[in-house]
Amino acid sequence: MSRLVTRAVEAVGDAEGFARATGDLAGFDAEQARVVLGHVLRQALEEQHPGGLDADDVRDAVAATARAAGWFDALDPRVLVVVLVAALGEHPDPEELPRLGHALVLQHSVLLVHDLATGPGRPLRRALETALAEVRRAETVEMP
Repeated sequence: MSRLVTRAVEAVGDAEGFARATGDLAGFDAEQARVVLGHVLRQALEEQHPGGLDADDVRDAVAATARAAGWFDALDPRVLVVVLVAALGEHPDPEELPRLGHALVLQHSVLLVHDLATGPGRPLRRALETALAEVRRAETVEMP
């Protein structure tokens, strides 16, 4: 999983490579990938906003990612908002939003991870290891 997520994040900016990499990731397990990416996003947001996150912070994150992802034809800032809000543990009312496919949500998640969770001093590998450990812990706790 970690290798597939890394490939997808590294492919940001290359439309064909991004489509292949996110397709491979979705084919592996789209739901698990979304959960892991959500953990990575939440961790990045908590590190960048230790005093808490407000609507302006979310708006700024969405705007920055949308600007950086202008090459991605299917970009929808509303999906970026949904992904960020879900990463923070809030799930929008499904009737308020159009039905979003796994692939589209996954692609937008990867775009946000690339923009918010990678860069100097923010190694993706460490964030993924932490997220995967958290997912494993949660699965262990939930089992009877």
